[in-house]
Amino acid sequence: MSRRFDVVGVGYTALDYLGIVPRHPAADSKLELERLEIHGGGPAATATVTAARLGLRTAFIGTVGDDAAGETMLGELRREGVDVSGVLVQPGRLSQFAFIMVDSGTAERTILWTRGTLDPLDPALIDPDLIRSCRGLLVDTMEPAAGAAAAAIARGAGATTLLDAGTLRAGVREVLPHCDYIAASETFAGQIGGGGGVDAALEAMMAYGPRAAVVTLGPRGCVARSRAGDVAAGGFAVDAVDTTGAGDVFHGAFLFAALARWDLERCCLFANAVAALGCRALGGRSAIPSLGEALAFLAERVPRVDFPLPGRGGEPS
Repeated sequence: MSRRFDVVGVGYTALDYLGIVPRHPAADSKLELERLEIHGGGPAATATVTAARLGLRTAFIGTVGDDAAGETMLGELRREGVDVSGVLVQPGRLSQFAFIMVDSGTAERTILWTRGTLDPLDPALIDPDLIRSCRGLLVDTMEPAAGAAAAAIARGAGATTLLDAGTLRAGVREVLPHCDYIAASETFAGQIGGGGGVDAALEAMMAYGPRAAVVTLGPRGCVARSRAGDVAAGGFAVDAVDTTGAGDVFHGAFLFAALARWDLERCCLFANAVAALGCRALGGRSAIPSLGEALAFLAERVPRVDFPLPGRGGEPS
């Protein structure tokens, strides 16, 4: 079957207002910003941009308002080469945005966000042909009803599906049976595993039948489980400026690797490397590397592992 897109992302996009601060402020205090920038953000949207930076053909489905923020988000996605024909613009609504404080000393961030006045993404308004046109589908937990519908369509069409499991919101459990890969934050892992640690989280996620479940651990890397066993992949050290969006970048890179049909260890190592490189500049997308840059970074740090690509000894999906 001929596929128009390699990756379609379904879920949340936002406009991020990023402020660099010398420290996190105390309550009832004032603190001058060292710097302020505006960037596109959102889990599924940033993961889709990551796939585009790595050379894949991509599209995004989500919602924005008909305001300046919405147009800014769409413009940035277009500039990244992401098709936005499936984005629903809701008239008279305010778009979603986030204010993010980034500690200049540690690169850690605190996020305050809002959905604006948008209605949730209606599954009935998603173009099923656009979903069927992809080799890989990425959904987040911000739009669980739409994500479940899209994942069921994609799975039925033979696409590889991945869930960016950020938070166990209402409706997310309906997405899980349709996922080939479940990539969870530590927050999601604690929720689905009942507080029993990473092992309990992996066991709970594997009960839904994915090929593999993953828990991301920030700078410590990630751990993953498949029917073949467990994998632990350490993180990579970089001169980090901002960790905003690192998990989103991880998910886009992991889906790239899964579509290249790499084994689980290679998927984890590659995603860890791309996520680390993405932390070198302010904003979740500014420093996302190209494929060549990511592979060169890995070649210096894990020379024992080859990352074959289609046309160079790999097998296309």
